[in-house]
Parts: sequence; structure tokens; C-alpha cells
Amino acid sequence: MSVRTKATTTVAAAALAFAGVLGSAGPSAAGSNGQQIHFHDAGTVVYSVRVQGYNQSGESVSGCFTTPSRDTWISGWWWKGEARVTFYRNNSCSFATYHGEETVWVPAVQSGDWTTVSS
Repeated sequence: MSVRTKATTTVAAAALAFAGVLGSAGPSAAGSNGQQIHFHDAGTVVYSVRVQGYNQSGESVSGCFTTPSRDTWISGWWWKGEARVTFYRNNSCSFATYHGEETVWVPAVQSGDWTTVSS
């Protein structure tokens, strides 16, 4: 195989790989079809939160997330529309340690990646 043939094959393979990456379906782009939640624990007494609402695909979802610091970014989960955030004083979303809740509106489209919820 000549050097020219090797070079042509290498360039073609690289172009095909690049096109595959561009064409593959990935997670929602930040700010374009739902947001991730940034939780701010104003009183430093909340150790977990349950978020219930709809994801970027319109499916009803719920998750319990520990909040190990004053500010917790819940990444990998996308929300849009009305979401209920329930606060707990332990790290397992146990109703026995219920601290309160808030209903928030998570916009489908905004300039940033995060919607902030505070306790």
C-alpha cells in the first residue's frame, strides 16, 4: 500500500468517525430542553432532597439526592415544567425527617444550565 493510499484511508476514516460523533444522539443541550437543579441549603439543615416532575422527554420522574454541602448541583437529571422539591433532615429522603417542600417552575429554555432551588 502506497503512502498516498494510506494517507487517503486515514483521512477518510477520521472524517467518518467525526461525522459519527456529530450525528449521534446525546443528552439534552444545556438550557435548550430542560434544566438541571442547583440546590442551595440556606439553613444548612437539609441532607437530602426529592425532586419530582417531568424530564426533558416529558416522562414523570422522581429521584432522591443527598446534599452534602450548602450548594449541590444535581447533574445528569434534566427537568422542565413544574417540579416539587421536598427537603429532608437526613440523607435518605425519609418522611420521618421531613423539613418542607417547594414547587418550582423549571423553564424548558434559558441561557444557563441550572435552576436554583433554596430551602
